[in-house]
Amino acid sequence: MVKFDFNLSPDEAIEYLKNKGFKLSFDYDELKKETHHKAFSVAKVTRADLLNDIHEELLASMKDGRTFKDFQAGLKPKLEKKGWLGITEVVNPRTGEVKTIDVNSRRLRTIFETNTRMAYNVARESAMDELPLSVYRRYVSALLPNTREAHAHMHGIIKHKDDEFWINNSPLNGWGCKCKKTAHSEKQIERKGWKTTDGKISDIAHEDFAYDTRKGNKLTKLSKMDLDASLSSLPTATKNKAYEALSETALLSAFYEKLGVNKGDTFLDKVNDPMIIDDNLFLSHTGHLKIAKRDRHLLLDEMIPTIKDPDEIYLEWDDKASRLIKKMFRYITVDKKKRAMIAIFEYEKDKTQGVSLHLLESATGVEKKRIEKLIYKRESD
Repeated sequence: MVKFDFNLSPDEAIEYLKNKGFKLSFDYDELKKETHHKAFSVAKVTRADLLNDIHEELLASMKDGRTFKDFQAGLKPKLEKKGWLGITEVVNPRTGEVKTIDVNSRRLRTIFETNTRMAYNVARESAMDELPLSVYRRYVSALLPNTREAHAHMHGIIKHKDDEFWINNSPLNGWGCKCKKTAHSEKQIERKGWKTTDGKISDIAHEDFAYDTRKGNKLTKLSKMDLDASLSSLPTATKNKAYEALSETALLSAFYEKLGVNKGDTFLDKVNDPMIIDDNLFLSHTGHLKIAKRDRHLLLDEMIPTIKDPDEIYLEWDDKASRLIKKMFRYITVDKKKRAMIAIFEYEKDKTQGVSLHLLESATGVEKKRIEKLIYKRESD
């Protein structure tokens, strides 16, 4: 278990990890700077259901104080089921590039330690900020046999908490980094016989970690949109009478054309999750097309941004069907009433398949569907 000073409960560290959105990335450096505080990501994980398994296991480990071995034991069966364990080929859904990786204990330990240590360090920063007289920060290196020379050289440096050095060099400063910072008042420094460090110090952080840890709990946390408060600003959906005369086949063609895909194409959503876009979005359980059911086709123009630029995306475990589903929402007003277009996708073994795209026709129905894990919220314009 990653230990934490200040005798704090892990609640704030857990909240930091819990309140991140998701962002799928083929390479770690696809997320820039402080984006890491907003989005949970694991390199070479290219499906949201797999990323969700890792995220859930990390949260459970932090809540229960589990060791890495516990984390690994709980996660491995899930990874194996989804084909992301051992020697495996991973495809970049954006470029088609294929890489062979080894998902072994070393990789899993890196995932575990990097995410838990960063969460605890962010919590440390908040705790230190609550000590108004402790305006100095001291760099504490682990000084282990495998500690990087540059990190060991930083051991004991003391600078004001607002010194520019801490912008890019607040631990973690690299893969496997075990450094930390401690907070001290001027009197404490004098009593210990320490000296503050003058002058500019060169950055030591690896480029993947050269972002400000101090901002971790100062950034806006991912939270549900307040639809009632923003009702007046929700876009008004107008039924397009031009679609009345179109056949269902023509409506499908219009849908694919406006979305900019061909039937059966893979589409990357706002979190880079690849989804199959085909007629299944509009099929009933008996296999009949229902794109025109209850005149939903007249709002076809609202279906496109539901997939292309949704307001929110949730993951939900469907107990009845024993499946993980993704729900994408576009919030609108219809006849001055709060409504939502919803697109539903389910995670199958080798693909994410669309299963429904329709209008939620009551405000109560909208709220009932906005449950479980929020992984994306569109930023305000």
